[in-house]
Amino acid sequence: MRRLPSSCLPALALIATLLLSACATSTPPAVRSDVEQLLSLQKTRLDVAAPVARSKWNSHAPIDDPAREAVILDDVAARAQKLGLDAAWTRRFFQDQFEAGKIVQRDLHRQWRVEQRPPFANPPDLALQVRPVLDRLTPDLLAALARLNGHWCEPAVQRDLAELDAEILGADYPPAVRERATEALRCQR
Repeated sequence: MRRLPSSCLPALALIATLLLSACATSTPPAVRSDVEQLLSLQKTRLDVAAPVARSKWNSHAPIDDPAREAVILDDVAARAQKLGLDAAWTRRFFQDQFEAGKIVQRDLHRQWRVEQRPPFANPPDLALQVRPVLDRLTPDLLAALARLNGHWCEPAVQRDLAELDAEILGADYPPAVRERATEALRCQR
């Protein structure tokens, strides 16, 4: 085996040091599984819209609940800052989730009006059955957002988002719902 001249050793040591320091300080790239998990959580949240619609159909409650939304948005903004997320962007992301869910609810209510649907026999209790599910999803969504923070405009993330959006949300939700749910995630250049 041939030995390197001793004059090359300082240069090799410098290169090794620079490579190690670059690896130690760079953020690992977002992976497809992070995007997949986020979209799966969003789908789970959207899946709650139908039971909410049934409950509101029976109670004749309005689909919009701005007071409740404001409380949730204030909470997620505060949590977002602790996770290093931009509070305003996080509010927008969650507002998009609310709006996507309301599209689902409005579509169902429209369908039920046409069908002249009677009240449901056993609608879910929003406070006892639905809100706890949503409350459990919120920290998981925030954690998924934090893992992808700073990576949204990476071509691989945008590609994965487009592919997985169709795969995970596409089977159950029309384009308008999917577009609204993922609007904040699209890289704005």
